[in-house]
Amino acid sequence: MHNNISFGSTLKPVPAKLFNQVIHQIGSERAVNYPWTLKESRLAKDVYTTNVIDCSACVISSGQESLLLHLDPSKEVNHAFSQVLAFLRDKIDLKNQNLQAVLIGSKNTKKSQDIYNKFKTLLTNLNIPFSELKSGKTPTSVAYKSEKDTVYISNQTIDKILKKGQTDKDAIHQSFDEVRIAPCDEIA
Repeated sequence: MHNNISFGSTLKPVPAKLFNQVIHQIGSERAVNYPWTLKESRLAKDVYTTNVIDCSACVISSGQESLLLHLDPSKEVNHAFSQVLAFLRDKIDLKNQNLQAVLIGSKNTKKSQDIYNKFKTLLTNLNIPFSELKSGKTPTSVAYKSEKDTVYISNQTIDKILKKGQTDKDAIHQSFDEVRIAPCDEIA
């Protein structure tokens, strides 16, 4: 088990304007863009993706770099998780004790749930602790910056809640149908 994690990620809900500043710093060459298959995944110090609706996005981080996957459930190839596992083995050291993940997305449809649940099973089987932000009420964007080990999360619901002066924790919990924060993570 990965119980000896020496760091934890901070989940930081941010308004769209601040998110745009963060991704501008990261650069478009580190974005995971449409058509959202394994081929578009990025391994870098800092990464981001936008428009997570019925897709599932997963950030797997070692603290030094992260691998971001954004898989569209309408693409049959994305349901083959033997390929996802092979891809992960090729890209990152799955025995690294510092690995942790954040899983975001899905809607209540069979295809969408299939990918989300396969991610959960895979992360569990690999003993990678992970936080879950399931079924966003509005399209969600996510970015990871290793310097501060922070996962930035933005959507219209978060914008509205933060503008009302509510807490970051409120913003996260009200923006997703299900929220589960791993013991190694925290909401900013």
